[in-house]
Amino acid sequence: MPCLTAHALAPALRGLSLAALLFGVARAQEAQAPAAAAPETDPKIQAAIDKAVEKAKEDLRNEMRAELQGAQSAAEFMGTVAEQPKLQLLELDGYYRVRWQMLQNLNLRNAPDAAGWYYFPKSLHGGNTLDGGNMRLRLEPTINASEMVRVKMQIDVLDNYALGSDVSLGTNSAGSPYPLPFYGDTRSYTNTDTTNDRPLITPKRVWGEVQTPVGLLSFGRMPSSWGLGILANAGTGLDQDYGDTVDRIQFAMLPVGTPLGELVFVPIIDFDIAGVQMADPHGGMGSGQPLDADPKDHGYTYALKIARLDTDEEVRRKKERGEQSLNYGLYYNYRTQSYVYPAWLDQGYCGYVNSSCNTTGQDQYQDLNGNPLYNRRAASGHFLSLWLRWLGPRVRVEGELVGLYGNVGNANAGVPTSSANSSGSVGSSAIDHISMRQWGYVLQTEFQQSSKFSWGVELGAASGDSAPGMGNQPDRGTNYDGTNYLSVLPNYGSLDGPQWGRPGDNNIDNFRFNPAYQIDLILYRRILGQVTDSWYLRPSLRWDIIPGLTLDTAAVYAQAMYAQSTPSSSSVDPTEANSPLSRKGARPLGLELDNKLTLAPTTGFVGWVDLGFFQPLAGFGPGTSLAWMFDFGLAVRF
Repeated sequence: MPCLTAHALAPALRGLSLAALLFGVARAQEAQAPAAAAPETDPKIQAAIDKAVEKAKEDLRNEMRAELQGAQSAAEFMGTVAEQPKLQLLELDGYYRVRWQMLQNLNLRNAPDAAGWYYFPKSLHGGNTLDGGNMRLRLEPTINASEMVRVKMQIDVLDNYALGSDVSLGTNSAGSPYPLPFYGDTRSYTNTDTTNDRPLITPKRVWGEVQTPVGLLSFGRMPSSWGLGILANAGTGLDQDYGDTVDRIQFAMLPVGTPLGELVFVPIIDFDIAGVQMADPHGGMGSGQPLDADPKDHGYTYALKIARLDTDEEVRRKKERGEQSLNYGLYYNYRTQSYVYPAWLDQGYCGYVNSSCNTTGQDQYQDLNGNPLYNRRAASGHFLSLWLRWLGPRVRVEGELVGLYGNVGNANAGVPTSSANSSGSVGSSAIDHISMRQWGYVLQTEFQQSSKFSWGVELGAASGDSAPGMGNQPDRGTNYDGTNYLSVLPNYGSLDGPQWGRPGDNNIDNFRFNPAYQIDLILYRRILGQVTDSWYLRPSLRWDIIPGLTLDTAAVYAQAMYAQSTPSSSSVDPTEANSPLSRKGARPLGLELDNKLTLAPTTGFVGWVDLGFFQPLAGFGPGTSLAWMFDFGLAVRF
């Protein structure tokens, strides 16, 4: 049970005292009734009295329940456990997962788009089939310093390591007559193994929590989540690869009574960008404590969450009583960064003269006169997310609406001076200022038809931009070759690319759903990467076949907001490849059918099988064909 302060318990204790008093009075009246000689009370009056007493008792019970549930809501909403930590130093949670997948024709066609990129990576020998498996051990330990103080962590071991990686080449491979990479029967790992792109062990999150008399204080590198997850998503699912991690200090206050109900207020500060760091002046790089070189290039987010949220236990109780549950909240972010040092983004510590990796003998952060070499970025953004959930005995309606209003004063502030053209910008235009006006939403409905069947409909949309490409990979077409930025912007007909940079185009208006928000298997999850510049409709059906065995089926229709963003867009006049007046194209992206069979016969084990089919439509251009995939996974949770 969550920690309840004396302040939180006072109303409940007063309610208990009053209830006891009423109960005592009622018992005294019953004891005196046989000896009383007064005439019997009129039945109507007695019924009214009984009704008033029962109403008073019910009101007291509701008040007590509200106080207890309010404290539970505060704890649950902030991601804390429903029960106070036991006097146990270490608690260990997590899972181990192995999965395998086959991807067939996700490129959709053999030809690249207008920018020379394939829709999805192809096999090296030119085939259309990719397959392989990977694993992950995720450890989520909690160290309880006391009942009120704890440290939480997330550590990944062999995170998405390919099955069959780390092949032993043998200790005597030189001149050996055996083909050891094939014949070997063990795995070996070294820090210099160039066939792996990630470390063996990855500490991802570490943060502390302190329960105070007035709320919950959290600080450190922690997960971030909100609402349905289209803006902030912690990515806690077994089959997820992404998730938001932030360096944050937040304080979740105890629920406050308002005309809108019991609300939780959570002020937040995120440390987004540390900026230029200097090595320890005594120990050098990799030792001691690095020093912040300049406070002007820091990036921060100042945020506030306000929410009313029922815990799962509260929802269960209300369903048993046939009651409704209404939950809502808002999440506001203000992000800002004033300056940026391009050399830090390009070279990091190696830009300093006294660093062990600087071989030029020049300090890239100051000129010969000691003046700082920074650019003014003048970036700021306002994010607002509204979330609402209504639960009935058999119905769930839930939605999230997100809006972004932001500006970047100098979009080229991060470009090294030696790489910018004479106008100080990347590309053929001298656009510096960028404005961002973006929005996105999701609306979900779910109906429990019976104990075994439920069905629902989801509608989602993300604002778009009329520039070529969908905008999930804005760096495509502006690649840095180590000396200069390649300023060739993708033509219309490209699948992706930057959404700004052409003459007169100083807007980035495509909103991108969080990549951890998954609605399908192929189109958004693997080909596009995220929901952006499009809307979709997703009807779904769930069948609980037997206890522990569930079938989920969903169909997804997707359509772009702007036809000129799709690969089908092109130019009428080949000499005007980048002219906004000559582009054309189609908006329908495709139709997908996904099926998932989940097996959970006992506590701690989960297995699943996925089968998906995607039929591209006119938005992907001519010559496309059906894509499909199959995968399965096995996981142990603890």
